[in-house]
Amino acid sequence: MNLSFGKKCVYALGQFGLVLCAFGAGKLFVSFFVNGGISGSHDFPSYIDSRFYFGFFTVVGFIIALNRLIDFLGGLVSGWLSDRSRMKKGRRTGFMIASALPLAVFSVLVFFPPVTGESPANAFFVAVCTVCFFSALALYTTPYLALLSEFGSTPRQRMQLSTLTASASALAYLLGNRISFFADHFAADLSLSPVESFRLVIALFALVSGVCLAIPPLFIDERRYSQTDPVTDGFSDSLSIVLKDTYFRSYLVSDLMYRIAAAFIMTGFSFYVTLLLGQKPDTVALYLLIIFFVNIALYFPVSIIVGHLGKKKVLFAAFLMLMLFMAFSAFAGNYPLDPFAQGLILCILAAMPLAVFTVVPNALVADLTVASERKTGIQRGGAYFGIFSLVVKAGELVSVLLFPLIVAIGSSGAGVPGRAGLRLTLVLAAIFSLVGFISLFGYREKEIASLFEREE
Repeated sequence: MNLSFGKKCVYALGQFGLVLCAFGAGKLFVSFFVNGGISGSHDFPSYIDSRFYFGFFTVVGFIIALNRLIDFLGGLVSGWLSDRSRMKKGRRTGFMIASALPLAVFSVLVFFPPVTGESPANAFFVAVCTVCFFSALALYTTPYLALLSEFGSTPRQRMQLSTLTASASALAYLLGNRISFFADHFAADLSLSPVESFRLVIALFALVSGVCLAIPPLFIDERRYSQTDPVTDGFSDSLSIVLKDTYFRSYLVSDLMYRIAAAFIMTGFSFYVTLLLGQKPDTVALYLLIIFFVNIALYFPVSIIVGHLGKKKVLFAAFLMLMLFMAFSAFAGNYPLDPFAQGLILCILAAMPLAVFTVVPNALVADLTVASERKTGIQRGGAYFGIFSLVVKAGELVSVLLFPLIVAIGSSGAGVPGRAGLRLTLVLAAIFSLVGFISLFGYREKEIASLFEREE
């Protein structure tokens, strides 16, 4: 049964709620508890001891590491649990309903430590709230994504759903980035302190998010679109079965290489602009806005092109564009062209592959999930998306560990990367992309498409 366009939009609301809800606890946690403010303001009180213990970690650092671990592994566990679920509401939507309210509530409570000033009680409270938040986030996210393979009855339908959720993510991210604007206005209009106005915005975001998170499981009956029996395998057996899918393994390697390369680019982007192109720091923000809006503008054109050419060919083209970007960037500042114009060209070259790798992967993983179901009669969408989410986060983690080591080459100290190191990051990113390009040959889209055609 096909999902109507209206219900596809309803489904996408869940992604809007996820991104908006996670914006505060995920992206502004350090600004609140370490930097003492947002957007250059440092008017927030200090709630958690900032001293180093054993010479290398802080309390906030420990909390962040703990939550990264939960975020890293939570998708695997929640995906497996949803595959096994026998909830009457639906094995995916049951988890979504159960976690929507806690997710919204704990996204606010994180920023309400109970004691004024630095206190162990604050550290304990914040640690508990963030653990609950990231646990609820995992319990909602992976079952939600697994629904792509159930609500999308054809590759085209799954691609449409993936594009709509990508668009919802972009809108939520855009709204989240306006938090300082709203906080400043509330502070001025309502005579609130900076921390009070910030908390008010976070609470309003949580209210909107909670509604958006609850709407898809309440208004779409999962049971009408999926009739398969729950998985009975244990955790390790279930993951092992999914990883035996050779097409899936090939795509995982390909996607991992892209994630590392893309994380290198985004981590070093401001340095590429200021040190290699010699532009002012303000130009970085302009370039990022250009990339962001060009990226969004390409979502639906990419979806249409995929419908004509297929996902594999479009991903191949995206890898080639990414390598072209890095080849051009490696010599940025040395071309007989105005540096600002060089930056504009780089923005366009970066935005195109980013758009492809934003809208295509979830639809492709959903295709593989459905193909496996057609062959085995068992729907393991939770395990497929749980493993995929782990690979996405692993790519980002590898970049975080490698990038600082590489940019230190040729550095003069004082936290300023060396130009030789920066150019080397682009060379390595190109190598990662090439490995991803080659690995993509192991994904046989025609064989999967023929399976769909035979079954349909």
